[in-house]
Amino acid sequence: MGYIAPVQSVQEFKVVTNPYDASYGWTQGGVIDMTLKSGTNQIHGSVYEFARRGWLDSNLWVNDYNNLPKQNHKRDQYGFELDGPVVIPKLYNGRNKTFFLAQFENWSEIIPSVALDTVPEPQWLTGDFSDLSYYDASSGTRQPITLYDPLTLKDNGTGTLVRTPFPGNIIPQNRLSPFAVKLFSYYPKPNATPGPTQTSYTNNYVGNSAITDSYKNGLIKVDQTFSSRDRGSLRWGYWERSEYQSQNGIPGVGANGEFPHGERVNTFVPEWIHTFTPNLLLDFKASVIVRGNILNSGPLNYDLTQLGLSSSFISSLGVFNNFLPATDPSEFTAIGNSGGEFTVGNSLAMLPSVTWVRGEHTIHAGLDWRILQSSWRDIRGGTSFNTDRTWTQANYQSGDAASGNSIASLLLGTAAPACDGSSCTQIQINPLAFYSQHYYAPFIQDDWKIRPNLTLNLGFRYDINGVVTERHNRVDYIFNPNATNPVSSQVGSSPYLGGNLKGGLEFVGVNGNPRAYNELDKGDWQPRLGFSYSMSPKTVWHGGFGVMFKNPNPGPSQYGFSSTTQYNASNDGNKTPTQNLGVGGAAPDPFSSVIQPTGSSLGYLTGLGQGLFYLNPTFKIPKTYTYSVGIQQQFGAADVVEINYVGTRTHRLDTSDNINHPSVVSYAQCNVELGGNPAVCNSDTGAYVTNPFQGVGPFQGSNYYSQPTIQALNFTRPFPAFGDVTEYDINGGKTWYNALQLTASHRLSRSITTHGTWTWAKTMDTGGYTDTIYRVLKRNLDSLDFAHRVTISGFWMLPVGRGRAFLGHTNRIVDAALGGWETSAIFSWQTGMPWQLNGSTEFHGSAYIQRQNSANLIRGVNTSCVGQWLQNPTTGQWNLTSIGSSSSCDGNYNFTVVPQYGAQPNVNFSGIRNPGTSDLDASLAKSFDIVERLHAQFRVDAFNLPNHPAWATGYNNSPTAGNFGTIIKSSAGQSNQPRNVQLTFKVIW
Repeated sequence: MGYIAPVQSVQEFKVVTNPYDASYGWTQGGVIDMTLKSGTNQIHGSVYEFARRGWLDSNLWVNDYNNLPKQNHKRDQYGFELDGPVVIPKLYNGRNKTFFLAQFENWSEIIPSVALDTVPEPQWLTGDFSDLSYYDASSGTRQPITLYDPLTLKDNGTGTLVRTPFPGNIIPQNRLSPFAVKLFSYYPKPNATPGPTQTSYTNNYVGNSAITDSYKNGLIKVDQTFSSRDRGSLRWGYWERSEYQSQNGIPGVGANGEFPHGERVNTFVPEWIHTFTPNLLLDFKASVIVRGNILNSGPLNYDLTQLGLSSSFISSLGVFNNFLPATDPSEFTAIGNSGGEFTVGNSLAMLPSVTWVRGEHTIHAGLDWRILQSSWRDIRGGTSFNTDRTWTQANYQSGDAASGNSIASLLLGTAAPACDGSSCTQIQINPLAFYSQHYYAPFIQDDWKIRPNLTLNLGFRYDINGVVTERHNRVDYIFNPNATNPVSSQVGSSPYLGGNLKGGLEFVGVNGNPRAYNELDKGDWQPRLGFSYSMSPKTVWHGGFGVMFKNPNPGPSQYGFSSTTQYNASNDGNKTPTQNLGVGGAAPDPFSSVIQPTGSSLGYLTGLGQGLFYLNPTFKIPKTYTYSVGIQQQFGAADVVEINYVGTRTHRLDTSDNINHPSVVSYAQCNVELGGNPAVCNSDTGAYVTNPFQGVGPFQGSNYYSQPTIQALNFTRPFPAFGDVTEYDINGGKTWYNALQLTASHRLSRSITTHGTWTWAKTMDTGGYTDTIYRVLKRNLDSLDFAHRVTISGFWMLPVGRGRAFLGHTNRIVDAALGGWETSAIFSWQTGMPWQLNGSTEFHGSAYIQRQNSANLIRGVNTSCVGQWLQNPTTGQWNLTSIGSSSSCDGNYNFTVVPQYGAQPNVNFSGIRNPGTSDLDASLAKSFDIVERLHAQFRVDAFNLPNHPAWATGYNNSPTAGNFGTIIKSSAGQSNQPRNVQLTFKVIW
């Protein structure tokens, strides 16, 4: 949205939930239609102030729990609106022809917020981890966490590789990496006590993450009547906003968040209306929007030499060398950031339309034409570090709750060997970009009043979403699976390579490829149909059907114009760490070199050894069918009830697939659930083989270049010279929504009105894969689905004061105090969203329990029977072992943890929903006259009147966690604000 007008300048607005009118496009849901005020021959205006202060508010729940004082809250939202005729004394009299509207609004606010962080204990930075413990659900007690030395891996005589614990859980100081010690020194010291069902260090710090928000909005609109046939308007709108927040609550250079996040928008909108005849009208609108966005994700100007990194390495990072690297230790709060970005978006939109009234037909036709541009002038990237328990856990292949610590792992000098979601140890150098697109959409709408009680709405729209191009062709096109990669001539012979290497990345605008990464979709036809039929003066049937298309917003790959330098954590399949972060007096050298972007110059040699992605070049814009039918019935003069069925079906949603996954047959040999053994892929003879890509120049920057051995699984990929190759925008997804919507209103009297709604709905999704290796298809209840939502609102004009039932003839002084009061309230309630598992958990049956609520814990899942495949260190056998609160499940588990090389399951719905939410807002207002045409209003609004917290997270979905199936209130965070009270004062003339 380009511009949001201040409320005081809005004449009227309507929410169109089912936009069957063909003039609406580029949307899959409802739209807001807003009309601004126009001046008249009289001066009108208002001044106002909306104020909030901390002394009127309640404290955050987590502050009360931790005995912390209430934070300062301050909001001032003030402004003025003025409209009337343009009159310049003795120069110009614009009455009856020239009118203006002007408004300015300023908003400044400090919003209280706290971050519940997990930070290292100070003694850990000296190697002392003797206090580590975790909550064991099976015994209901805290148990010690043991740290194991990654340099002691050995065969215990049964073929099982084991590590030796650090004596006393203390790491010798000569084993510590000064780089990691310095990095972790930017964490603050703990200031809170973890809960009894958490690890000994979870949520041990409460940080200030208050938001400082400032916002300015200005509007000037001039309306001109040129003649009886022509009138026009010109509008300029401007707003800017700036937010500062340490979202992780960490002070100093370790902070990340908005430093600042700023936006600025200028809009210009001319409109001209010409009346040819009383029943033929031409309307031409245009708009120009220029939007700038800046975001610094953390403090800048940090000197990386403080971490012991060399000046040559720092200079090779270019513009990404002035901030603390983004560092994400599993189970702990991330610190550092990824720099700053600056983007600019421009758009020119024109909407010429004609309205023709002929007989029973009102025909509206036009063209929606838009020219869109977006550019990245600066972009984020740089160095990031990911660390987990791998190097200090008992089993180097799989983790458990009783061993390992991610802080300790990095202190020993090596980052995590793999990515954790989107968190990787790597260097990312990202390019700038300038995208352009044209959009054309002719439409025609005929509102046909067939009979006085029957209206038919017929429409048609055709969208032409022009292809998106990048000004300098800095975009990838496809991965060509049939190309013979020229690196084949540089790779030596290997028994694992069957001839020439296949596959390679192609680029737009090169070697005959088009400049666009998607072809033009020419099939976006959109018929629309609506009807309204009055069976009687008190009964109306209505409904409709429409086809709509989603506004596409793909993000193409720019690999080659960007570069990724991978981190090498181990040369032998994670058995032994490389310790390249500086231990034993060595300088930290996490990356032997930093790969720089080469554009498209390397051709098929681009991205060798890396994971790549590209967009489906034949992508079709997702198509939505929307339909509804309903009846509205009036009962007497005071009651109206409406019931509707509303549904949508969306097809061709974007999905993805890894076209370069390892062989499922080879994977299955290592899957204990299928009778396999992980050692076949990890440690047995032949699990790792001689790397034929080591030292081959085009692989530089990847681990294929530096590691002497490579996992044999990689040679089962169709294109072994690459990692995962993911194709996006495959058009394989579907979603469907069905809802029963009930609305009722009742007027008790002229002064009391009530209104209520109930929605019963369900949203389902399907398409794509939960596991691309085992080809497990995805079908599930939508993550944002809610089954029920209820709202009840009411308005009461108190019957006290002049002209009302009580004290109707009182004097002005009494009326000023007691008369003119009105109150209103709105209550909402909805069921919670579906509780979803973590993607690595199998669900076998009902785990529903009646929700249990205590002082700091909500339990909503039966977690007594949880199984995990664990290796017996004596026999080396893998057994499904109970890790839940019950030891008598007899192999009948509700949940099992997916083992390494296991299939990621599809869980349609667990049958469990996270806690629902409810809210009650209320207001009390008084209006009074100061003098004729000068009025005032005082208003008190209470938001979240009962002061009920809504939790920001659902039940923990990790079966290996001690708090699995629960919400720890003190660590969940509050997604809503505590009770806020707002004072409003307006003067209107």
